[in-house]
Amino acid sequence: MKVWLVGADGQLGQSLIAYFKQNSSLLSAKFELQSTNKSDVDICCSDSVSRYMAMTKPDIIANAAAYTNVEQAEIDIELCREVNLVGTNNLVKVANHHKIPLIHLSTDYVFDGESISPYLETDDTQPVNTYGETKLQSEKLINEVLKQHLIIRTSWLVSQYGNNFAKTVLRLSKQHSQLTMISDQQGCPTFADDLSATIFKLLMAIDAGQADWGTFHYCGSAAMTWFELTQQIWDEALQQKKISSKPEVVAISSEAFAVQANTKALRPKYSVLDCQKIKEVWGITAPDWTCSLKRLVEKL
Repeated sequence: MKVWLVGADGQLGQSLIAYFKQNSSLLSAKFELQSTNKSDVDICCSDSVSRYMAMTKPDIIANAAAYTNVEQAEIDIELCREVNLVGTNNLVKVANHHKIPLIHLSTDYVFDGESISPYLETDDTQPVNTYGETKLQSEKLINEVLKQHLIIRTSWLVSQYGNNFAKTVLRLSKQHSQLTMISDQQGCPTFADDLSATIFKLLMAIDAGQADWGTFHYCGSAAMTWFELTQQIWDEALQQKKISSKPEVVAISSEAFAVQANTKALRPKYSVLDCQKIKEVWGITAPDWTCSLKRLVEKL
């Protein structure tokens, strides 16, 4: 099976490529991974996408490309829409034309955060920022046009690649004796290596003939706040001797942080995802978060 990975230089794209290489003895016998970034194929240009499809003829597309800077998206609204909506539309069109499946990564930010229990795939969506709105629009487009698709909503992605919360707080712990962290936003951090393993499990199942298309949630197994995640990363880093001491962490509300940092984007206060459906349909469960955290910090 030829897999076209879109967004190879992003956080998840890099993790997927590394996972494929690390497990090449198993995966290379079944898959040929064709990875591209914007310099290879501009997904916002339909001609560029069509030319690549005609030249390489993949059997499935995995779309890990997205505009994910939540704060900047409130300023670069058109660029965010171009990447997340127009780019997805171009991939959907070629997938539909060539009758091949699409795996598309989406986000917990399609929800408004007003729930008091983990979100199901069928719950109402009401994004509170531009990033979430463009990702929801791309989901609707896929559902309207393409039968063979998997939309995987995930949350709070962290890894050793790119710019993400885990790398930032570890760096800041070496530069400051005190930091403030938001304590009233709750979600599930997801280690990109675990998400990569999940995507390849889905590919293996699809290659074997499973075709349970639709929207599924996958995230880390533990819900927490940014304040709590910071403490956990530093505790693990201290245990692994990556830092010599922990800074003091001061809890702050979302509203106070928005004033302090002059932020424009709203974030859902609660975006915990219920992942029972992907377990029941595809047999996939997230590893214990403690183990994931240990592996994450080892790579930071």
